[in-house]
Formats: sequence, C-alpha cells, structure tokens
Amino acid sequence: MISRRTFMQSAFGHIVVTASLGGYSRLLEPRWVEINAITIKINALPKRFEGMTIAQLSDIHHGKYVPREFIRRCVRKVNALAPDIIVLTGDYIHNSDNFLLPVTKELAELQAKEGIFAVVGNHDNKGSAFDTLRKEGIHVLINRHIPLYRKKDYIFIAGIDDLWEGKVNLEATLKGMDNKPKILLSHNPDIMEMIQYRDIDFVIAGHTHGGQVNLPFYGSLVTSSKFCIRYASGLFREGKTIMYVNKGIGTSCLPIRFCARPEITLFTLRNSSQIV
Repeated sequence: MISRRTFMQSAFGHIVVTASLGGYSRLLEPRWVEINAITIKINALPKRFEGMTIAQLSDIHHGKYVPREFIRRCVRKVNALAPDIIVLTGDYIHNSDNFLLPVTKELAELQAKEGIFAVVGNHDNKGSAFDTLRKEGIHVLINRHIPLYRKKDYIFIAGIDDLWEGKVNLEATLKGMDNKPKILLSHNPDIMEMIQYRDIDFVIAGHTHGGQVNLPFYGSLVTSSKFCIRYASGLFREGKTIMYVNKGIGTSCLPIRFCARPEITLFTLRNSSQIV
C-alpha cells in the first residue's frame, strides 16, 4: 500500500515534470532554431551550378505568438549562411493580413547572391502576399517558372499555387521547360503524389511544421497532410524526385513545439555523378 507521503511525492514529481515540459514546449523550443545542412544530388547538374547553396525559410506565421523580433533573428541567421539563393515556402502570416507588411519588411532584409524566390501557403491571402513580396524584390512563383542562369548554363526554379487554398496548374508551371534540372517550390508536400512522374528533380516544401508536437514512441500528432506522417519532415525520394520538407519557424493552432524545433535549411547542390 502506498503511503500518503509517497503518493504526495509522486504527485509533486509529476507536476514538476509536467510544468517543466510545458515551459520547454512553450518558451524554449519554439525559439530554439536549428540549421540543417543537406546535400542534394541532382542528375546532370550543370558544372557551373556545382556547390550552389539554397537557404530555405518556411511557415513563419507572424502573429500574436511569432513576434517580429524572432523573425528578424531568423533572417540574420539565414544571411549569415551567405546562400546563393533563398527560397520562402509560404505561410507568412497567421489569421490576419495586418501582419503581412511587418513580416515582409523583415524578409526584405534577406540577402542572396542570385535572388529570393517564394510561393504562398494556405494561411496567406494570395493577392496581397504576391503584391507585397514582389514590391520588395522577391520573385513570387505561382504556377510558373523562371530559368536561373550562370553564364550560358541554367536550371529552372518553379513554384506552384497552394494545394488547399489555390489552384494548382502543373501544365502551366512546367510549360516551356527543357531537360535542364528543375527545382519546384511547393508549400504543401502532398504535391509529391502529383509530380513524381513529371521530371522534377527537387521539391522544396514546408506546411507540416514537422508535426509541431511529437510524442516519444508515437510521433507527430498533426501534420495537416492527407498522408498523415508520411511527409512530416526531412528528406524523401519518389522515383527520380527528391523532396525536402522543412519544419518551419512559426507555430499555428497552439503556440508550442515539442521535439520539432524551428528549422532553417541550407541545401548544397551536387551533380549525382560526382564523388564528393
């Protein structure tokens, strides 16, 4: 039989642990940014693009629980990586367009040698996000692509509309591309099921927040994907297509993260035929 003292000690211990985990998931982890360096091997990557770097920032969700100062700090972290290009994969605001101008002003401080490219997410007002980002010199790609040149060599950077709130048009997005490497920006990783046979080399996505809350021995609680945890976060391959799903830096629904730290990703492109 458990004594009253033992019971009280156990109960107090559970309270302390619960409070500690609550404080960690609310106050520490949502601001504990990790920077992941990932090598992406692409077949027939032009020699001039060997070693090209791409920094990804996703799911900012600027609002009540993701302050401007935190976004500014993340922008500085991205700039410190000195990437060749920067890609933004949607969900810049949370709940209100009033947050769009402030977050865009912070994103305007991003520095990339060869351009900044963006798509919109399901939390964004497509029209206002497009106009506001474009005014700051950011290339917003909605069902279209552009060639990125290094002298006479080039690759394609493409972006699609959001799967939930937009109108995805793959035919328009891919029209006019040749056999050069193709990088596709998509807010939602579920696009993988639509493009794995469309000659896309590399997909860069976000949306899932890495589950935002991951329980030991169970995994992600919610990923906002129709494939559940299949594309929760990290690197995936379907056929010849590689996809990376970034965990984002913001939060939605609940202002907590647990075992899903905010993420900035730095990709380095390599020719798959090269031994590195």
